[in-house]
Amino acid sequence: MHMHSRQEGRKRMEYQKLYECLFTATRIAGIVADMMQATIVNEGKQVEAVEDEDERHLRMREAKTRADEIVQEILLQAVLPEYQAVLSLDVEEDTASRTCFLKQDYDYTLVLDPIDGTLDYLHQKDTWSICSAVLHEHEVHLAIVYFPKRDSMYTYVDGQGCRVYHQLKQCTAADGEVLSVQCEKIPSVIYKNSRLSEDIVQQLRERGFQVRDDSEQELGCPDAILACMKGEALAYFSDTRNIRDILLGAILSKLENGHAYDYAGNAARWDSHGRQKEIVFSIFEKNQIFQ
Repeated sequence: MHMHSRQEGRKRMEYQKLYECLFTATRIAGIVADMMQATIVNEGKQVEAVEDEDERHLRMREAKTRADEIVQEILLQAVLPEYQAVLSLDVEEDTASRTCFLKQDYDYTLVLDPIDGTLDYLHQKDTWSICSAVLHEHEVHLAIVYFPKRDSMYTYVDGQGCRVYHQLKQCTAADGEVLSVQCEKIPSVIYKNSRLSEDIVQQLRERGFQVRDDSEQELGCPDAILACMKGEALAYFSDTRNIRDILLGAILSKLENGHAYDYAGNAARWDSHGRQKEIVFSIFEKNQIFQ
């Protein structure tokens, strides 16, 4: 009986099939969220205090809209019929379908952030995204990051590799362009988010790197990671970043020459829940970043 159950789990976890399911649901959810953006309001949510957190990060964590809940329900309803018995959840909102997923062993974890960048969404910006991923045995096996206002999607799935979709509303899951990077020289710019310790920043600067915060000139984290993905920056140092940026980094790390490191330059080991406190993403070898 127990062996039969494990075999059923393996049989059901066909990543390509699950990817196609999430791809379609994400496209639909993006259309819905985009239509709602102009009239949405911040309903807010209670969050636990974090030591030394600044006001901007607190506001980001407190932001919540009805669109977050609707998008999460679209995604959960899409995978519910076939995958509710095999997936544990790491999701943002407390919606009705969440209670249908009873597994809590995090063997296969579905990570969802229905609208990552809720404050950007409320402020009518284009950097908010719809994010999902599946983790198994401390590895990312599937990741989707969709920017509805840009109508662009970045993805990874086992067996298919990394893809980018432009004008997603006109695409099928099979239409993505293969993501690849050709870099003629090693950049000196390193991006980071504001939580990265000053000690690490100082060490990087002493080695001659230009260390830039991802909020400079309204660049924003997604564009900083995309710059790394294009070979325009050496690496992105992330400290307690949100899911959108972690999953964009995961897709970068799955490129043919991509990497995810810890702060010591070792290969990163993904947490079962998908949340990574300290991680570095780059398309360059560790000896070009770390001492």
